[in-house]
Amino acid sequence: MAENSAAETQDYQDHKQTYDGFIAGAISLSLACFFILVCLVLNGFSDAGAAINLPVSMFFMFLGFIFLAVEVKAGSNFLASTALLVVYGLITVFMIV
Repeated sequence: MAENSAAETQDYQDHKQTYDGFIAGAISLSLACFFILVCLVLNGFSDAGAAINLPVSMFFMFLGFIFLAVEVKAGSNFLASTALLVVYGLITVFMIV
């Protein structure tokens, strides 16, 4: 019968930590792409004469990036960034229509 050594359990913990970091990175990059996408939608489909669109879109995009950076560093579950993205999307819908 195989014996489990301390090195094998350490390898599994390192693997789990790497996997969790990869998943967190994939989620944060996906959310960052969605923030950029909403920014482009707001600037592309709104009135050309509306001067407030660019500052609003850039503000929410960079605020989203800050939220993402803080949540990645804290190791949280990205609820604040997702909520901000939903609010940003709703603001975009109301500014376009």
